[in-house]
Amino acid sequence: MSDALGLSIGTTNLAAATVGRQPVIRRSVLTLYGHSAPEVGEPAGKTGAVVLSGFVERVGDPVPLVAADGNTYPAAQLVVEALESMAALAGAQAPSDVAISVPSYWSPATTAALADTLEASAILSPGGSRPRLIPDSEAALTALNANPGLDRRGVAVLLDFGGGGTSITLVDAASAFTAIGGTERYAEFAGDQIDQAVLGHVLDGVGGGVDPAQTAAVGSLAALREQCRAAKERLSVQTATEVTADLPGYRGEIRLTRAELEELMARPLDGVFVALEEALARNSIGWSSISSVALVGGGAAIPLIAQQVSQRLRVPVVTTPQPALDAAVGAALFAGYGRGAETATVAAPEADSTYALAWSQDDSPVDDVVPYTGEIPEERPNPYALSGAYETEVVVPYDDRDHDAGAGPRFPLSVIGVVAALALLAVGGAAIALTSVDSSDPTTPTPGNVPLSSALVPSEAPPAAATVTVSQQTVQPPPQTTIAPPVVTTPPTTVPTTTTTTTTSPTTTTTTTTTTTTTTTTTTTTTTTTTTTPPTTTTTQPPTTTEPPTTTQQPRTTAMTTTYLEVPFVPVPIPIPVPDTP
Repeated sequence: MSDALGLSIGTTNLAAATVGRQPVIRRSVLTLYGHSAPEVGEPAGKTGAVVLSGFVERVGDPVPLVAADGNTYPAAQLVVEALESMAALAGAQAPSDVAISVPSYWSPATTAALADTLEASAILSPGGSRPRLIPDSEAALTALNANPGLDRRGVAVLLDFGGGGTSITLVDAASAFTAIGGTERYAEFAGDQIDQAVLGHVLDGVGGGVDPAQTAAVGSLAALREQCRAAKERLSVQTATEVTADLPGYRGEIRLTRAELEELMARPLDGVFVALEEALARNSIGWSSISSVALVGGGAAIPLIAQQVSQRLRVPVVTTPQPALDAAVGAALFAGYGRGAETATVAAPEADSTYALAWSQDDSPVDDVVPYTGEIPEERPNPYALSGAYETEVVVPYDDRDHDAGAGPRFPLSVIGVVAALALLAVGGAAIALTSVDSSDPTTPTPGNVPLSSALVPSEAPPAAATVTVSQQTVQPPPQTTIAPPVVTTPPTTVPTTTTTTTTSPTTTTTTTTTTTTTTTTTTTTTTTTTTTPPTTTTTQPPTTTEPPTTTQQPRTTAMTTTYLEVPFVPVPIPIPVPDTP
């Protein structure tokens, strides 16, 4: 840690901090000499020098800066030259570890542009290794956490009052100060704007005899503005000060008090609290969740700012005597703890050893600077611990097939469905067969001798008397079954006589008086033809037995037997009674 160097980049100031030496702070101004190394800070008034400023805001811009001598300089290269000069002022000629804090509101492209330029610097990239670039908010919180310390509960607010604007950063103090959202930039309250307000107040005190637009007054106004900035900084520790005004047509002292400065700052400062409220609302954080507020940057040294923050937020306010140096001190702590410390831009490598390293034996004035960002382990009882010290339990995923593995061979569900359908069809067919077999034939109705009330009108009158003979294949009737079809003989009247011929098959019974044919499921059809003759009718009798008109049909008896139907996957045969046919 003895050779660690920490640098901070600001739009107004550059700072450097090393171990064992006083930090150094200079203005973000670079003076170039043709015969010597460039100098950082306010120019010393040497002749033949080129003074450049405003290069910090131009980092990442592909358009270079144009100097007074006509030469162009990339902004990133000017920043590297200024940082090398700061390292020399801090006494770190050959640092072993370098960490640089960059503005938190910089984009990744801007940071990458600076990193690429730093790689060519032998001082800032020792051994060809790039320096660590960390956001200035993280570096400042590291310094404040080391001294005087931060409350690690709730939400902490970091307000960085810089020369170019105010940066607002919300962090989760309970999670190692992890940033919540991004850094909000409020440019309406800046150190440069306060300096301009003080300059206007001083010019009002001088009177209307000075015209700022005069060419002779331009240089004088620039010098007066620097005196106003110095007076603002003195009022941080004093209640009143004087500003020397040397202008065309006027030379004298202008008195400036702290009350007047606070009056100039009151309205712009209100905008900071409005911006803070908006940042909290965007992240769904209430005022009651804020545990502390940290003030850093050169403007944080103004007593009015800390007073207003404490009165409005009603939370502890943490600051240091030199808040402009907090980012550089935090960067030095990062550099001192080596490459193993976590940063937002460089991934921490895995530790090669668990023993104490060489730099850890150095005396350090602070405790742990970079808090552990992971979850804090604690001893908890293991609910899955086994009873024995060396027992091992293998947990197998649940499978319902293991519970009925011994029930027999398994078949696909599709096969089982087909077999079940066949069984259902077999049982249904047997039931239909049983319902179609009856123990006795129904009684055949016999027409009476009563004459018909009206003559039957045939659908088509035949041309002459004809005898219709029904020819069909003789079907052998079942044994012990003889059915005599009734023959109806009508008296010699004008009423036509209806002759009905009935042929009975083994499983078909046809009985009709109105020429109706009835068939069963065995699909054996018997055709019955009815012939209507004129009044003098000769009826041809079929070769059957003719009985009197009133005929009583004897019941038919059918012998039955039992057949056993075997259905797949049914343990016992199913008994089914069927007709006993030869």
